[in-house]
This record gives sequence, structure tokens and C-alpha cells, in this order.
Amino acid sequence: MLSKLAEYKIIPIAVAALLVIGLMLSRVFNQGGSEPSLTISAEEAKGYIGSRAEVCGAVAEVAHMRDIGGEPTFINLEAEHPNQPFTALIWGDNLHRWSITPEERYRGQYICVRGTIRSHEDTPQIVVSSPDQIIVQ
Repeated sequence: MLSKLAEYKIIPIAVAALLVIGLMLSRVFNQGGSEPSLTISAEEAKGYIGSRAEVCGAVAEVAHMRDIGGEPTFINLEAEHPNQPFTALIWGDNLHRWSITPEERYRGQYICVRGTIRSHEDTPQIVVSSPDQIIVQ
């Protein structure tokens, strides 16, 4: 009887230990919240598609497109559309996270954008869901 009771006490401890290990591993492998170790210019971003990076450059244009589905805000670095080497994209669903509009906050600034670089119509971009992904220099 005592050995059965000991088994039942070990099971919750083992489960708790596995949960803690899983949480620790998820923090290690979760790239969403970690700071990237790679910092590159907007012009270099095209060579790093699929990489997690911090892309830096001068804001050339901030455009909130209310007439497009999802109401995106495009922050184009180094040149205006369609010649920009890099775009930070904020979907309308996430705009409530900014205390002032991205147009007011970032226009004319030099910024760094953190996240995973993807390609959209041959232009590198990072989808930004939180203001802490954009650092004003």
C-alpha cells in the first residue's frame, strides 16, 4: 500500500518538473520575444529573408491605408514606396497598442525594427504587432 502511495506522489512531481522544463525550453526557442543578435541596415535586409534581425534606417514614409482590407500602416525606410528597401507593417488590429499614431511617432525618425524578416512582393518586411518592436534612435 505504501509503495502505491509513493507512486502517486511522484507522478505530480514529475509532471510539474516536465512543465517547468517545457516552459524553460519554450523561452529558449521562442524567437518572438527574444532580442535579435543581428543588426542590419534596411538595404541589407533583402539578404536576410527568414532571419530574425533588427533592421535600421531612416523613416522615409509612414502611410496608413484605411481603404485596404486590414487597414495596414506601412513604415518605409530609406525611400518611399515603391522604391523602399524595407517596410515595417502594422496591421490595423494592432494600432490600439500605440498611444500616439505611428505617423506621428515615427515620421522623420531613424528607427530599428525587430522581428523576423519576410518578403512581400520582393520587398523585405517585418510585421510589427507591438510598439516595443520599434526602437527610435
